[in-house]
Amino acid sequence: MSLSVLLPTDGSFSALKAARWLGAHLKPEGIVVTILHVMAPRVEYGKQGGLIHARDESEKVLEDTERALGCCPSVNTVSIIGVPQEEIVRYAVDHSIDLIVMGRRGHSEIGHWIGSVSFAVFQRSPIPVTIVEPDQ
Repeated sequence: MSLSVLLPTDGSFSALKAARWLGAHLKPEGIVVTILHVMAPRVEYGKQGGLIHARDESEKVLEDTERALGCCPSVNTVSIIGVPQEEIVRYAVDHSIDLIVMGRRGHSEIGHWIGSVSFAVFQRSPIPVTIVEPDQ
C-alpha cells in the first residue's frame, strides 16, 4: 500500500522548503507525490499567448519543485487554473490524497501565524495537512 502525498507549490522559497522537507523526511519507497501548481485566474490568460506563457511558467515552477524534492521514484506534476486554496482541497479529495504538505508565506495578518492559503487549506481540508515553517 502506498502513501499518496500532495505537495502544492507556487515556486516560492517556502514552497521549495516544504519540498526539501518532504524529501528529507519521507522514505521514497511506497510514496506517490503529486506536485500541484494552481495558477490563479488572470486577465492576461485571455490575451494572445498569455495562457501559453503562464503554462511555461507553471512548468518551470513544477520542475524547480521536483528538483527540490529530490526523492521519490513516483512523482506526478499537475498544473491547473483556479483559486489556490479551493483547488488544493478539491484535488486532494478527488484524488484520494492521504496527506497534504505545504509551506507558508505569511503575507496576510493571519499569515504571520500560518499563511492565508495554507491556513485556508488547513481549515477546509478533511485530509491531514502538514505546514512547513519558513526559516526564522
